[in-house]
Amino acid sequence: MLHLIRNDMNIQFVKVRWIGFVVSTVLILMGLFAVVQIARGKGRMGVDFSGGTAVEIEFQKNVTPDQLRAAVKAPEFEEVMQQSVTDPGHCKYMLRIFAPSLPTERVSTRMLEVLQQKIADNTVTILSSEDVGPAVSAHLRQQAFMALFWAMLGILLYIWWRFDFRFSVAATIATLHDILAVLGVFYFMGQEINLLLVTALLTLAGYSLNDTVVVFDRIRENIRLRRKDEYNKIVNDSINETLSRTIITSATVFLVVLALFILGGEVIHAFSMAMLMGIIVGTYSSIFIAANIVVEWNNRQPQAH
Repeated sequence: MLHLIRNDMNIQFVKVRWIGFVVSTVLILMGLFAVVQIARGKGRMGVDFSGGTAVEIEFQKNVTPDQLRAAVKAPEFEEVMQQSVTDPGHCKYMLRIFAPSLPTERVSTRMLEVLQQKIADNTVTILSSEDVGPAVSAHLRQQAFMALFWAMLGILLYIWWRFDFRFSVAATIATLHDILAVLGVFYFMGQEINLLLVTALLTLAGYSLNDTVVVFDRIRENIRLRRKDEYNKIVNDSINETLSRTIITSATVFLVVLALFILGGEVIHAFSMAMLMGIIVGTYSSIFIAANIVVEWNNRQPQAH
């Protein structure tokens, strides 16, 4: 294996843990503020969480998703999500439109006007139009929060079973930290909050947990082999020993997601952006947060090893 960093490195991650704790506290507070605002329906909410109009359309001649995506752009439409409808022999799409500046009854007719203007050589028909009210949007927000809650609970139980309670709490806090950090940065950047972002956060939770488990596994191994050594030194050495693996893994995943961000198109832009942030934050938390929470807990309540 390629070693960018030698296994005998002795960077004092444990000694500077308070710097990481301060940075992470700021990130967590940003994330908690974003959670409160999202729960209230504030911020730049996507059509998933803010409501809108669902319109099913049919074209006489075939229209590609890219052509449609370019055609539906208009100043009054803040967001338009599109999905092709499977119907052999027909070209149908379902559009979910967020246009707060237009009266509800004008959204579908305005969309028809835009499409007739942009794709003049084709005939477009509106098959159905339905409003997505605030009750549905609130339900989706609740479901998104519940998905994240069950993910955190699953992480807590899994690490508790595989290691012990201290490690499980530390891993859960570190994973929650990563989710809140990305969510907070996304919110304050004015990016759109939608279900695709929730998907990215759940993906990030799995990635971050995997990285943390590698460090924890080395800590557990070294605790068994070096029973007479100081606990802080064991943890610090374990972080250094897995540092090369952590950086190489994060760098390769980062390059793949960067390719998605640059070449993947507008549809997965939000997802890939959130993942890029998450890889950076997840790598940072694996090194500076998760293991150091265990250290701080052991310093306050020493445990025999």
